[in-house]
Amino acid sequence: MKRFLMLIMIALLFLLVACSNDAKEIDDSEKQSEDTEAQAKTDNGNEQNTSEHAGGQMHDLQLKLHKQDKDAGMTIQNNEIYTVLDEAIKADPKMGVPNDFSLYPFDISINPDGSRSILFLAINRLKDPMKNIKFDMTFGNQDGEYIFENMELVLTEEEFGILHADTAIPFMLDVTPQQEQMFNRLTKDNVYIDMANFEMDIEK
Repeated sequence: MKRFLMLIMIALLFLLVACSNDAKEIDDSEKQSEDTEAQAKTDNGNEQNTSEHAGGQMHDLQLKLHKQDKDAGMTIQNNEIYTVLDEAIKADPKMGVPNDFSLYPFDISINPDGSRSILFLAINRLKDPMKNIKFDMTFGNQDGEYIFENMELVLTEEEFGILHADTAIPFMLDVTPQQEQMFNRLTKDNVYIDMANFEMDIEK
């Protein structure tokens, strides 16, 4: 669960493509600020402690449970996946793209039935709570070998709840053995992720 984490975190500092410019409620000045800060973060590696967020330093990230998991009585402490993710976030509490929504592919998760899924973190570094997040994701390598291509994803309020500012929520995407092999071949030099047609609702 932890083997791929540091590699992908470093890679996505300069390869992550944040949500598209037509995202609802995000004005051009915020996007311009994001571009400047993302470039600064690239130059400084994992050092994000001075990143600006909503007029000040970026707050520590907090892991959030799915609404359905919370309703079922699940906690971060009594679930292995949430526990591992929480430890990773505490080890790097400034992860995420300042003033934007971003994705971090975490690792392969083995499901109870033996099938495999890629575990992702969806991170909200915007100042507003988000819900009903929708986008098309392409994920793979820079040579055009994609695990997912223009895959429509919807993180509904009913299932995931509201993603507040400076919080992250996990989601999983099932993969075939071939897709898992492609994932395992990703490196900091070839990983590619893109989000298009981004839409969301702002929780007032």
